Amino acid sequence: MKLSIGILAHNESDLIAASLQSLGQQSLFTSLDEKHSVEIIVVANGCSDNTADLARNTLKQIGFIHQTSLSWRVCEVKEAGKSNAWNLFVHQFSAPDADFFCLMDADIKLHNYQTLAKMIEVLVENPEYWIALDRPIKDIELKENKSWIDKLSVAVSQSSNAGQLYICGQLYCGRAEVLRNIWMPAGLPVEDGFLTQMIISENFTVKNPTFTKRIVRVTEASHIFEAYTNPLELINHEVRVVVGIVVNIFLTYYLQEKLCAAGSFRGSPELTAGTLINQMNRENPLWLNDFVRNSLVQKKWWLIPIPLVFRRYRSLKHHSLQKALLRIPIATLAFIVDLSIFIRANITLHRKVISNYW
Repeated sequence: MKLSIGILAHNESDLIAASLQSLGQQSLFTSLDEKHSVEIIVVANGCSDNTADLARNTLKQIGFIHQTSLSWRVCEVKEAGKSNAWNLFVHQFSAPDADFFCLMDADIKLHNYQTLAKMIEVLVENPEYWIALDRPIKDIELKENKSWIDKLSVAVSQSSNAGQLYICGQLYCGRAEVLRNIWMPAGLPVEDGFLTQMIISENFTVKNPTFTKRIVRVTEASHIFEAYTNPLELINHEVRVVVGIVVNIFLTYYLQEKLCAAGSFRGSPELTAGTLINQMNRENPLWLNDFVRNSLVQKKWWLIPIPLVFRRYRSLKHHSLQKALLRIPIATLAFIVDLSIFIRANITLHRKVISNYW
């Protein structure tokens, strides 16, 4: 079994060393032998700091690097963008014979020392699952003395994360043969939302997709990420997320229409969603901007779907009646904040350029 770990990094000189050190403490590396090997690939994309050098120096100092069944390298890419870095890792940098991929951001810390081992174990033992998720933990959750902003942030997060198994792009493991059939649109914001749609719809071949068929959350696995505590930074982040969600929703319909027109839904195997995206990326790297300019913003002035507007209240249905009632005040406060976020996101979409927005 061969695992390829891709660490996608953009100007993470402050955090990448700690992230790699937490990776080095994983139990996965204590059981490597000639039948089990791992490669670590840091994709430093568009970095204007010394992220790449720090990654090299940190990896050299970690003890497990000297194992014969483990290899590592740092790949520097001039172009910034997580979607492009994802494509390069999956389709060019990773070993062709890798059985599993692990994608992680360079600004997180693996929390449970068995996180990666447990995630891969679930995929090995359950071939029906394509993606294994862990539990993201905000760093402020671990603080003993939380401020009221910390408590509110944790409460909103817990309320929002209930329900569907959306892929968190900070960390996930997947089957290499599945991910190799997927290409990210160049310049796509919120690539994990698009990946979720590709996985649950099996590259747009399933008409009524379900989350639980292909995605599983591993309860023993977890990672820590730095929460936004500055209100302005939090709002800007949420605007970016909403822009990405809306683009993903309309992009899904757009790609399905093109596949239908090409006959791929009528038994023609020549064109898949992945190959279509790869083709468009090569022919016009800015095709996503063209889609937003010529298709998306021409539809109507208000582009935010109504179900998304009421997402805070919709998430309550995943709790018991008692817990849902207790969370109504928090959901209402989050809904009020969301309104300003949705207005800003709608304005951003009408600017018609989103490929460099992330």
